[in-house]
Amino acid sequence: MKANHFFLIFCLLFLLSCSEEDYLPRGSQLLLNPNLSLYQDSVFPWAPRFPNEIQYGVSREVFLTGNRSLFIENKERSSANSATWIQTYTGPMPAPGSTLELMAFVKGENVVDLTAGGRVHIGIKVFPFETSESRNAFATNEQLLQGDFDWILLKATLENFPKDAEKIQVSLFVPDLTLGKVYFDEINLYAR
Repeated sequence: MKANHFFLIFCLLFLLSCSEEDYLPRGSQLLLNPNLSLYQDSVFPWAPRFPNEIQYGVSREVFLTGNRSLFIENKERSSANSATWIQTYTGPMPAPGSTLELMAFVKGENVVDLTAGGRVHIGIKVFPFETSESRNAFATNEQLLQGDFDWILLKATLENFPKDAEKIQVSLFVPDLTLGKVYFDEINLYAR
């Protein structure tokens, strides 16, 4: 009799573990190299999106944790382009219905928004299988970030993670017509 109960409990636990096996456990960090110090000479897998006349770079002088940060700098009033650092995640996905939480610290030097409405922000974009439509979540600071400002934490939350997700893209964004230098560090994406 005890053997039958043990066998039933074992089978039940096995089935439960198999159903959760395909998804990331809650609390998992999805991004590689969140403090940009994993590799000695690289910030891989972070990459600039659409490199243009805006300067993308890595600072070893200004950082919050680790030993460097990413930055986007625009010194020219004539440059109207936005700029974005991205990282794409294609590993095991969070469970359907779960929440993604993106957090990043942002610092600015001589930041001037020439449009008086653009906001430095971070974002999550989820791409489902077999469709070009995506789900998005973005976070900005309530205040327009101008001038010099010390490290500010931004958070973006995407709730009700879709079942058919194929990849997740994280972006660190400086909008059109923004002058100055914006740093990003300690960039984390968690499954909640």
